[in-house]
Amino acid sequence: MIKKSFTAIVLLLTLFGWAQEKYQYVIVPAKFEFLKEANQYGLNTLTKSFFETEGFTVFYDTDELPIDIANNRCKVLYAEAVEQNKLFTTNVLFEIKDCQGKVLYESFRGSSREKSYEVAYKEAFRAALSSMKGQLNLTNNFIINVAAENKPLVVEAKPDKKEVQKQVDPNQLFALPIENGYRLVDSVPNVIYTIQQTSVENVFIAQKGEINGVFQKKINGWYFDYYQNGNLVSERISVKF
Repeated sequence: MIKKSFTAIVLLLTLFGWAQEKYQYVIVPAKFEFLKEANQYGLNTLTKSFFETEGFTVFYDTDELPIDIANNRCKVLYAEAVEQNKLFTTNVLFEIKDCQGKVLYESFRGSSREKSYEVAYKEAFRAALSSMKGQLNLTNNFIINVAAENKPLVVEAKPDKKEVQKQVDPNQLFALPIENGYRLVDSVPNVIYTIQQTSVENVFIAQKGEINGVFQKKINGWYFDYYQNGNLVSERISVKF
């Protein structure tokens, strides 16, 4: 009886520890969708620096990620800047998303009436970022779900990095949320596809380099459909959202 009670206490404490785990990593874009250049006006550097001062380890979406993060994108938060400009006003807010694109936190809207684009964007970004100061102590619910679904809880020895690398599917892509869609990247990560949402669930407008097509979920997986020399081509894609 005592042994069973002790086991139950250990299990509860273990689950509690999982439930209390917070996000430690943030990915920010190397280039914002509404600007023409990477790190234009130094805004991407500004954004990365803010999250670092908040205690996060921060990567650009073009960086090579550590293998444990590359294999589990749900350990990471994704910071997206959303432009909401109006006449004579530059407006920006930030959406902090999980690996499924769900918005976990939204900043206040930063605004500026400056005529200079550089000055206006910097003012709006600083205001939006400052509104999140001390507010991003977010719990990783995906880790909670993993702990709850695996009963009994079994502790397994972690394979070394070489073993992990052997298990990685070289063709596996990972979905990084962007405004109105996703970037599908490989483990480097290189951007392979950019897909945009449509009004139909699980159907996206897709671009792969200079090839345009449709990215959609069928019965047995995800496919990129496009025309080549007048013929319909359908490529099956392995992707984790």
